[in-house]
Amino acid sequence: MLMSRHKRWVARVMIMALTAVNPVIALADMEVPALDVTAEAGQSEGINISENTENLQENSQNQGSPVVEAGSKELQEAVGEGAAAETPASPESTQGMTAENMAGVSESLPPSESMAADTSGSSPVMTAGSGSSPVIGPGTNAGPGAGPGVPSQNVPEQTIPNPADSTLTLERIDYFSEQVADPTVIPVEKYSYDTMVSDLEKLRSRYGSERLQINVIGTSLDGRNLYEAVLGNPNAGKHILIHAGIHAREYMTPLLVMKQLEYGLEFYDRGNYAGQPLSAILQQVAVHFVPMTNPDGTTISQFGIEGIRSEELRQVIRQCYADDTALGRTSSAFDRYLIYWKANARGVDLNHNFPANWDLTGSPPNPSYATYKGTQPFSEPETQALEKLVNSRKWSATISYHSMGNLIYWDYVGNRVQQASGELTALLEVCTQYRAASSPNSHGGFKDWTQIKDDPIPGVTIETGSVACPLPLSQFEDIWNRNKMVWALAARYAMDH
Repeated sequence: MLMSRHKRWVARVMIMALTAVNPVIALADMEVPALDVTAEAGQSEGINISENTENLQENSQNQGSPVVEAGSKELQEAVGEGAAAETPASPESTQGMTAENMAGVSESLPPSESMAADTSGSSPVMTAGSGSSPVIGPGTNAGPGAGPGVPSQNVPEQTIPNPADSTLTLERIDYFSEQVADPTVIPVEKYSYDTMVSDLEKLRSRYGSERLQINVIGTSLDGRNLYEAVLGNPNAGKHILIHAGIHAREYMTPLLVMKQLEYGLEFYDRGNYAGQPLSAILQQVAVHFVPMTNPDGTTISQFGIEGIRSEELRQVIRQCYADDTALGRTSSAFDRYLIYWKANARGVDLNHNFPANWDLTGSPPNPSYATYKGTQPFSEPETQALEKLVNSRKWSATISYHSMGNLIYWDYVGNRVQQASGELTALLEVCTQYRAASSPNSHGGFKDWTQIKDDPIPGVTIETGSVACPLPLSQFEDIWNRNKMVWALAARYAMDH
């Protein structure tokens, strides 16, 4: 009987994937136009077009981060989130790599091939042990401390959700067939903290405080406010939390969620989902965005050490470089090293700083550009701000945006809301055409903590993009078209739970 129900669920999701939202088959009737990311570029205040163009060219030439050196300690241990995925594909960086390692280097796939590869095979939401990702690769030898996308040979057996009786359906969202007239949020190569703050003020002025509430939830080490933007009724019965930019060099994710916020505001009155006005949905479910969780680190990655005001923090950053050089974690010049910064201004990887088997989290011994877990969980003001926000109310779901890999991480060892997380993932997997994966051996992450804590929250981590970070602007169109519906689908999910 259980197997029969399971097969019905598999068949149902496969039919949804093939007939409901397949980008080739079924989106034609939605008439979704591609977002023009070039015509608008540079209209935002304070953006240096020549600098952005140079950075785009540099990314296209190098195809990855030179920080992770071939044969380095970091590469050998696969320490940190997506370490294997972000290994550069240049000839010098692939020397000495095994065939299994090389299977994960597919950044050169064109978007159409990447999409086809990502949607092949079975999803962990429906079938355990679903095989390797075409982006990340099999990685079957990864041990404890490996990041998401690096499955372990010691992965325990999992009870996979079987939501056969779920009432979730993926309905047409009509407003996504339109574009925002005279948009505020402009896709640019480096979407900076200052631009984000300016855009938040413009959006509140344009759409009013009844639809958009902006709160300061904390302050970074270098004195930057951490913002929460609430779309919809702050007193709604249901709430979902979406955060981005916790890793510094992944700064296309703040641009993505700010664009999601703008679309929700623009089509608040005339948009609808399954025949129900968006305004009615947003009265029942408030969507909370934290667009840039790590503003100091983002500033370092975009503008170097000169972007940091505190001389004490500058000295910390210089020491990180000295230590990483001594440990063989980098041989790059200092300025180039900073481009690939993931941590906050104190050299702590914020997504290793949560109490989810923190003591098992792989970490270098000293603060670093990436993967250092800190002195204890919640040691940093940025993670403390998220802790306070999470504990401030009951949440229906959380979504954490990262880059890269075109994957959805949905499960974790000890997950107390596995069924609900699986149902949310099944919906988003069909929407984004990203493949679902589990991350049992990557500890200390935000999603992992929220899934195992008291009063646990269903959630996913969505990895956007198909090349190494920082992502070039050319990636944004595909990322937007895959993810523009995510917040609305999550809101509808919350209504049904």
